[in-house]
Amino acid sequence: MELKEWKPIYDKIMDDFGFNKENDLKSAFILSDIINNTKNNIPLDSMEELIKNKDVYVFGAGPSLKKHIKILKSIIEDENNKNDKNFIIISADGATKALLEEDIVPDIIVSDLDGDLNAIFESNERGSVVVVHAHGDNIALIKNYAPKLKNIIGSSQVPEEIPYLINYGGFTDGDRCCFFAEHFGAKRIILCGMDFGEYTTKYSRPYLKNDIEKADGVKIKKLKYAEKLINWLMENGNSEILFINNIIDEK
Repeated sequence: MELKEWKPIYDKIMDDFGFNKENDLKSAFILSDIINNTKNNIPLDSMEELIKNKDVYVFGAGPSLKKHIKILKSIIEDENNKNDKNFIIISADGATKALLEEDIVPDIIVSDLDGDLNAIFESNERGSVVVVHAHGDNIALIKNYAPKLKNIIGSSQVPEEIPYLINYGGFTDGDRCCFFAEHFGAKRIILCGMDFGEYTTKYSRPYLKNDIEKADGVKIKKLKYAEKLINWLMENGNSEILFINNIIDEK
């Protein structure tokens, strides 16, 4: 998605949620300065080498997450038997913890740093690239944690060019994973743990008392936007997008 296409969507989202555009811009420039000073970013060319023409499994933190990780493990076993790994894994923020619990290290994490930070740092130490996203509500998290990560890519949601940052569209961590994969030439984007319903999990909201609970109104609205944006990508992108259950049906 080009910035000119993203701008009207961004404006609508910001108005709908009552978010502060100036804070978005402030957060973006703070992250840009951190990357400039620490040089902890990696070349974008390496992402095209990693993703282009591959299947990309995108993991959100919805109620189906654990079920879909089990399916992925069987796929990984099949691929290992063939000795031909032609897929990568991108996790959306809190889904990283669920993957690590099954000893699966995602290739890429897309995060605004409000999920399980221990899991993100562990995965980063074990080789995951972290796409750190700046928005108006996570300025303190950006300042505290972005300098401590390595092999990062900075992203923002403001519809203008910011040094060292990317913006290929997307609003929530989950749908931004998909836009990221599309931009770098994924053959197929396979959705896992992406439910778009009215329930959320402790992987998405660590403060929940139960593993799965009814989401609050803001979270439900965000999930609806994520679904709309992924539907837009299905219609306008080059990558085929499907749910992991469809992969099982093919076998």
